Amino acid sequence: MKTLTIDNTKEWTVEDYLLLGEMNTPCQLINGELIMSPALHPHHQRVSGKLYKLFDKFLQDSGEVFYAPIDLYIDKRNIFQPDLVYLSNETKKYLTNRGIEGPVDIVVEIISPSNSYTDRNQKKSSYLAFGIKEYWIVDPGNRTVEIYTPQSGGDVPISFISKEGTVQSSLVKNLRFDLKEIF
Repeated sequence: MKTLTIDNTKEWTVEDYLLLGEMNTPCQLINGELIMSPALHPHHQRVSGKLYKLFDKFLQDSGEVFYAPIDLYIDKRNIFQPDLVYLSNETKKYLTNRGIEGPVDIVVEIISPSNSYTDRNQKKSSYLAFGIKEYWIVDPGNRTVEIYTPQSGGDVPISFISKEGTVQSSLVKNLRFDLKEIF
């Protein structure tokens, strides 16, 4: 059995990250720091599964949906593994053998207590600057969905649904469902 030793004294790059090879431990490169995470909680998995099914149902003819882990290459210091990614037929060109290497249409991150700050701050600003057209933050604990776009500036969501209501993508009009379907 091979033991993995992580050097936390250096700033990691995409090249360093790629040397890790495939492994079972989820990890991301965030601002040059290698972040490793434990397995997702069952509730997180339930929400992710329900969202994937809804995305796949509404978007299957217009593109492709992927779920974590899949690498999304942002820049030389950032490789994220979002919970869900939607690539339209136009953005599928960014899908490579390494993962996704370009701005996609929709990225969904599901908040866990351990990643709330990272998803709401570091990742949100990186995703929007990178050109992701819609960034969704799904918070199972508070039963909310927030949708951000580069045009909204990242400070105020273009849509905020709490506890009940309809979630509607501004980008893909037929992507519409009741919040109760995921929580």
